[in-house]
This record gives sequence, structure tokens and C-alpha cells, in this order.
Amino acid sequence: MNRTVIVIIASLIAALYLTILNVWHPLIGIGVVEKNGDVVVNDLYEFGWAKKHGIHIHDQVLKVDGKPPLSHFTVREYKTIEQAKTITIQRENQIQTLTVDYRSHGTEQWLYYIILPAGFFLFAVRLSIFLLRLRPDNNSATVLIYLLLSAGLCYISASLSAKQSLFGRQIFSGVFFMLPPLFLHFVYNYFEKEKKIWFAKKIVFSLYGFNFVMFVASLISLSFRSISEAEVLLATFFINMVIILALLGKGFVDLKKDEQQNTVKGLLLAIGLSAAPFVLFYSLPVLIIGKWVLPAELTVSFLFALPIVFFYLMATDQLFQLQFSIERLKYFGLFALLPSFFMMIVYNQLIHHSSKWAELVVLFSVVYIIVLATFYIKEWLDRKWRAKLRMQKHFYQESLYRISEQLKKQRTVEGVMYCLEKELQEILDVEKIDMMQSINEPPSFKYNQAHWANIVKKINGAPLSIGRVMEHRSLFVVFIGSFRQTTLWLVGKKKQPIYFHTEQKDWLSAIVYYTSMTMENMLKVEDLLKELDRLKEKEHSISFTRLMFQWSERERKKLAIDLHDTLLQDLILLRRKVENLLVQPLYVEDIQKQLNDIDEEILNVIDVTREICHELRPPFLSQMGLKQAITQLIDRFHLRTNIKVEWNVHIQVKLGEEQELAIYRIIQELLNNAVKHSQASTIQLVLDTQDEAVQLRYVDDGTGIEMEKLNHHHGNLGLFGIKERVQGLGGTCKITSSHGSGLEITITIPL
Repeated sequence: MNRTVIVIIASLIAALYLTILNVWHPLIGIGVVEKNGDVVVNDLYEFGWAKKHGIHIHDQVLKVDGKPPLSHFTVREYKTIEQAKTITIQRENQIQTLTVDYRSHGTEQWLYYIILPAGFFLFAVRLSIFLLRLRPDNNSATVLIYLLLSAGLCYISASLSAKQSLFGRQIFSGVFFMLPPLFLHFVYNYFEKEKKIWFAKKIVFSLYGFNFVMFVASLISLSFRSISEAEVLLATFFINMVIILALLGKGFVDLKKDEQQNTVKGLLLAIGLSAAPFVLFYSLPVLIIGKWVLPAELTVSFLFALPIVFFYLMATDQLFQLQFSIERLKYFGLFALLPSFFMMIVYNQLIHHSSKWAELVVLFSVVYIIVLATFYIKEWLDRKWRAKLRMQKHFYQESLYRISEQLKKQRTVEGVMYCLEKELQEILDVEKIDMMQSINEPPSFKYNQAHWANIVKKINGAPLSIGRVMEHRSLFVVFIGSFRQTTLWLVGKKKQPIYFHTEQKDWLSAIVYYTSMTMENMLKVEDLLKELDRLKEKEHSISFTRLMFQWSERERKKLAIDLHDTLLQDLILLRRKVENLLVQPLYVEDIQKQLNDIDEEILNVIDVTREICHELRPPFLSQMGLKQAITQLIDRFHLRTNIKVEWNVHIQVKLGEEQELAIYRIIQELLNNAVKHSQASTIQLVLDTQDEAVQLRYVDDGTGIEMEKLNHHHGNLGLFGIKERVQGLGGTCKITSSHGSGLEITITIPL
């Protein structure tokens, strides 16, 4: 079993055990002091059980779990009362015994000590599993998984550590000291892979060593009451934050004008949002004045920002080059704002009035996450149960759009049929689906013969039309079409003998019609390719020869226009200048000057001729390889423009001739587009191989384009042609821009 999988499972087991302990032992929150042999309450924690159950400062503690208080280990060791089942107190002449059990958790304790830590850990585990599937052998992804799991265990064990649990304190201390070096280790591994590292690896190991020493010091501090364990933890955490922020700040400066600077910004944001509240409002005040401004429970809840920022970085392709959209997250997130704000106001005004803004912020965050999760759960349930419900029209419209997009990507008839079957099973409440070439043959699944006979009778008595739905009880049949003298039928069996309603029939007819057109066009393309191959093999094929000559003439026409507009005009101008030299009487100095001018213009014509030859077929591509060809292309680009091109090529595998030519042409078109339209001063080009694909990233600081115009091809035929070329190679082209904010293009071509 993979080591990372074992770590995830072990973390889950540890987190479950810690959570059970947290549920079993509420935070009592009593600080005591010994006076003349008596144990007296001298402090009550704000979120503790004691403050909610009528215990006051100066109350005398008579017994803990039925024994003298000094015999209880938390009273003896930490001057607190925790992990007790019963507490007997005396106030004046009244003696009262109170019971502490798992039902004694207050609302704040359930929220801060159980729900939020468990929720954070589950979020971290989900993101870790996602990373494991995405990058199973990536070192930086593995370290990030360890970081997220450690942060989750630290959050859960912190609650138990506050209750003076020995196991919880040991887990918390060990994991707490691991977090900063793990974070720095992840930063090093990630940027080392990107070849953008700016600090030595020995700094990472030095931080591991420093934190290990401080961990030992925290254990030793238990024996010395002059130095508290909390002070060691907080001082170490503060030192770690200073080191990490200093290194990230250096990276931010060193990676100026590099696309990886955005990743550093994201990491700084993750540190700032997750750790800054704890440092500024708890850690530093405790170290300086001995009292916190905000309780640790509130500040630590901002730890949720850590996985959220990492998720955002991945979703926006700034981490691990993920390619998926977060538009749905933005959409749901916007709608979750209003109910979250409303719930916060209602809770504050009607249920529990609070003037502490931090509590309200935490409440808002919790409600916001719950509402956001509810939207995603609803979407999942809609997709799972929509077949059993009378769904609204827009669900079927969404399905039509989805299957049309899927059908465009298919290259085989089998792939088309798979898409159709998958969509039917997802939308309709069907038990079995079968594709048949003859309606006179029985289906492959079990069926009622009388119902089938009724269906066949309906089919034989009605004209065939593509997409027509015929059904009887639990059976239904749809005619897909005739392909190469073979008919194709879709036969299905419903789970319930209920007739389709009108919207379902219209939807079913539409997707079958889409499928039929796709298959028909696919077969026509196959026939055309076979015909071309057949014509090509014949020595005297009139049709094929005619087709080739038409294509050749079109290319010659394009070349003739280019030559007429460039070389021919320059040569005519040169001839006129030579005629003037022959006719006009001139001094030797004037002749020499004009000859020098003509010589320079001839050199320009030679350069233009070379440029046209490069346009037709770059010689460096076949002779010296892609990298050298790109070098020559950019050098020529620098000669004729003032635009600075910063570029990197890291191709570690041998590319095919078609792929090399396509990449060269794409870069050529991007540079031409920059000269004609962008008004840019700087261009960044990065070409490398990642996960069995070639990725080209282009960024400029020009005027940008309006995406709506690009989508409608107005004035951007060059970029549209790039998209078509990339799609022809089975790749993807992602264009991001807005008017006035530059252009960013990411192209991925599979190897």
C-alpha cells in the first residue's frame, strides 16, 4: 500500500480517537489556587462548563470525583480542574455536587472544540485524497498532504490539550512543531520542480532541527514551573513565522515579472489569513502582556483559510497546473452570502446577543460553509434523484448542452454510444439499456413478452422517424437511424411502469437526434478518408489529382499575394532608383551615396526573402531542433520590434514532426499578433513538458482583448486559428484576458 495512503488512514484513526475523547470530556475551565490547605476557584474560562453551571470565583472545591481535590492529577500538576466526572463545591454554608458528562457541552464548546476541528480535518482529508489522485508521485504534493493532515490533527488535538489530556498534549506539541518546516519543505519542493527556487534546502532541514530542539525544550519545561510549555510553543511559532515570511518575501521580490510570483502571493495569503489572527491577537499579546486579546478558539478557526487558499490556487491553475473551472464555486458562494448574513443577524439579535465582532465573524464563517455545502449536496441529490422527480425544464436543457459538448469530443461510434447510454442512465429512471440493429430480435435483458409484442406492433404500424419515442408499460424504444444499410434502435427498460411525461419525451428525442447526426457525420468523415486513401493509391486518379491541384493553387495564390505586396514592390522601387542613376548626371559622391542606399535596400529585400522562406518552412526546425528554431524566431522578432521576449524552453522528450511544427507556428502567430494588436512592452513564453503533455504559456502586458469579440472571431482570426490548430492535435487552449489588462494563453498538447 502507498505510504501516503497509510498516513491518511492513520491520521483518520487518530482524528477519530481524538474527537471521541473531545466529546467524552467537556472543557470544565476551572483554575484553582491553594490557600491554607483549601483549594479555591480563582479563574473561570469563558467557554468552560463551570461558568455556564453556576460556579463562581472564590468557591471552595471540596472534592473532585469524590476524592480530595489535590489527589486529582490536573489540580496537582496544572492548577486546573479538567477531566472530572463530579465536582463538590462549597459557597458560604451551601455544599453542592455537580455532574460533568458529555451532555454538558455548551454551544460554544460544540462549535469550537468539536464541529470546527472535525470539519477542518475532513476538509483536509478530502483535499489530500484529491491531491493523491492528481499527483500520486509528486514530492511537493505529498508534502502538502502531510501539511494538511498535520494541521487537521493539530486543530483537533489543541482542543484536547486545553483539557489537560496527556495524549492530546503530546499529539498537539509534536504536530504543532512540525507545521512550519512542513510548509517550508512544500515551498522548496514545489519551486524546485519549477526551477525557480531561491533558498537552499539546508534551511528547510535547519528549521526541522530547530523545531525538534524546541519540542524537546517544551517537554523539559514541564519539569520547570518557571518556564511554561505554552510560552515555548508560542515563542517557537512566532520565530517560525518570521523565518517563513522573510523567505516568501524574498521569493516575491526575486520572482518579479515571473508567472510564479502569483503562487508566492497565494502562499503569503494562506499564511496571512490562517496564522495572522492567532499571532496578532493571541500569541504576541500572551508573550508580551500575559493576556490574549481574542481567545485562541476564535483565532485558530481562521486555520480554515489554509486549505481554502490551496484549493483556490489549484482551481486557478497557479498550483500543480490543474485545469478545472471554479465558476460554480463563485456562483454558489455569492448566493451563500445572503442567508449566512441573515442567520448571523437573527442569532445575534434573537438567540444570543453578542457584541464581540470575532464571535460574529466565526458564526458567519460557519454558517457560510454550511450553506455552501448545502448547495453542493442539493446539486448532487438533484442529479441522483432527478429521474424519480418531475424535474424542471432547465435540467433537461443542461443535459442537452452537456451531451452536445461530450459528443463533440468523441472520435469513434463506440464513444458516441457510450455517451448516450451514460446520459440516459443519469437522467431517466431506467434499469437496462440496449442497442439493437433489428427490432425483430429480442432484447438482451429480461422483459415481458406481451409488452414487447405491443411495442413491436406500434413500430410496424408507424412510419420510422429519428428520435420518435414508443413505449408500453416498462419498455420503450427509440429509432436512432440507418447507417450503411443498417438500422439502429435504442431499447430500454424502466424501473417503474410509468409513461414518460412530455418534457422527458422531448428531451429523449432531442439527444437521440443529436447522437444520430453525430454518428452520421462521423461515418461520412470515415468514408471520405477511405476514399482519399483509395484515390491516393491509384496512379491516375483524376478526382484526387484535381483535389491536390486545387489545394496547391490556393496556397500558391496566397504566396503570390505575399510576394506582390513585399518583394515585388521593393524591387520596382530599386529599379527606378537605378534608372535615375543611369539618366541623371551626378558627381561621384552623389553616386556613391545613392549606391549605398540601394545596397541597404537590397539587404532589406534579402532579409524579407529569408523571412518568407522561414514562414514557408523554418530550416532550423528539421536541422537543429525546435529550441534552436524558436531561438532564431525570437531573435528575428527582437530585430524588427521593441517588444522584450522573456522565454524558457524545457523539452525533455522527443516531439513528433507535426507537434514541433504546430508549436513553432503557434509561437510565430502569437508574436505576430503581439506586433499587430497587443501594444505590449514585454512578453513571457514558457514551453515545457508536464504529465505526458506539452504546455505552452504566453503572457503579455498589452491592451488585451474582449473575450466576447474573440468568441465571435471579430478581429482575432489569428487567435481563433491557434485554437483550431490546437484542437486538431487533441489539445486544449485556455485564453484569459480583458480589455486593458494584457493577454494570457495556456496551450496543452498531448504527447
